[in-house]
Amino acid sequence: MTTPATPWYGTQPPPLHTRLPLPDVARHLTALRDGEYANLVPSERSLHPVVLPPASWRELFTATATLLSLLRRALFTAAPDPASRIAALGADPALYPLTVTGPLEERYATCIARPDVLIETGGGPKFIEFNIGSGIGGVVDTALHTRAWTHALGGPDTTPLTAPDPLAVRDTLLARAVRDLHAPPAVALLGTRRDYPAGRYFELQLDSLRRHGLEAEFFEPEDLPADPTRYKVGLRHLTILEWQRHGIDLAPVRAALDAGCALIATQSAYLVANKKVLAWISEGRPWMSETERAAVERYLPWTRVLADRPARHRGRTRPLPELLLDHPEDYVLKPAIGMSGQQVLVGRTCEPRLWRETVTRAAAAEDHIVQEHVEPAPITMEFAADDQATTTFHAPVQPVFSPFLFDGRPAGCLVRYLPPGGEGVVSILGHGALANAALTHRSA
Repeated sequence: MTTPATPWYGTQPPPLHTRLPLPDVARHLTALRDGEYANLVPSERSLHPVVLPPASWRELFTATATLLSLLRRALFTAAPDPASRIAALGADPALYPLTVTGPLEERYATCIARPDVLIETGGGPKFIEFNIGSGIGGVVDTALHTRAWTHALGGPDTTPLTAPDPLAVRDTLLARAVRDLHAPPAVALLGTRRDYPAGRYFELQLDSLRRHGLEAEFFEPEDLPADPTRYKVGLRHLTILEWQRHGIDLAPVRAALDAGCALIATQSAYLVANKKVLAWISEGRPWMSETERAAVERYLPWTRVLADRPARHRGRTRPLPELLLDHPEDYVLKPAIGMSGQQVLVGRTCEPRLWRETVTRAAAAEDHIVQEHVEPAPITMEFAADDQATTTFHAPVQPVFSPFLFDGRPAGCLVRYLPPGGEGVVSILGHGALANAALTHRSA
């Protein structure tokens, strides 16, 4: 039986007394093949969810809400409008072509969020980045995992564990948007099958919307109607970087916005998610209270925009590039805009020449952040040794927790970890991390 390795994970092993025979568990997990990660990683290998005690579960979401509020305020007080905020971030305006004028842009900017969180050895949660906007990954997979674990642990009336369904919570957000905007009860799901050519990925989302009383239809960007008479609200399942790589023309999307279609989350979500904003609140803003500064100190690793300037860390003030070159083992470099762990460099494992060249270039460009290295606490998981789970083994992994916060409400939690024995950045798309979900005890 597995035993958690750090107090934040709890002191008891997962309650698996209601778990079905392992071949039946494996059968329930085949539902994951309809998710977004099915063609990338064998998520069926994990034989139970990650289980968090109620206090840790609540802390994860409370801290998410606190930090998200600070990030939102940091961006929106930095400049008065999207164009000047883009300039304040030193970002490329071409990456933000879908902003709209009026209060809608800010109102729905942070309604969908998913931070990435490490549990520090000997401590608690450290939020290493925030993914904000409806193009974030893991929503469908976490919903599928949560349902699969519910059935594998005896069904909804028997399982000792629980977690919200991310799709259901997101549907509630969209239903509220429909009411607030006095729109017909219908949602356009804007995405592209170029990203998800197989499986029922989009159909699962449409089915969930319909179960919650909303008419729903999927649209490729080329087909999004410019007349919002029928669909005045849309779920914007896209990131500009990915669609630009596909060569997708955004003109029809721009036309729909100009005609009055509200695509949620708005473009400003990706401005709040810029990692420079995380560095801003780590360094402190003049309006932050002592309570807010204490929350940042507790939950964020030391984070700064990398530039040729002095910085103080661990009692020493030195030019920031010099600090990184002399102590690479203490730091991680990340592009201010990036996805899936791409171009992230971990100083203690990075080839010295690459680290040196990247620090020098990034300090001149001011397009990266630097974070203090967080040593994650391992947790022991049970894995299937074969497809039918006839034999199993236990191994420690270092999880990344990604709690979903939709419209201020907890909406489940994606968990990722490298396969046993794996090393490197924990990312599904770039490094083959396994996906799972966190659940908590019903008493939460």
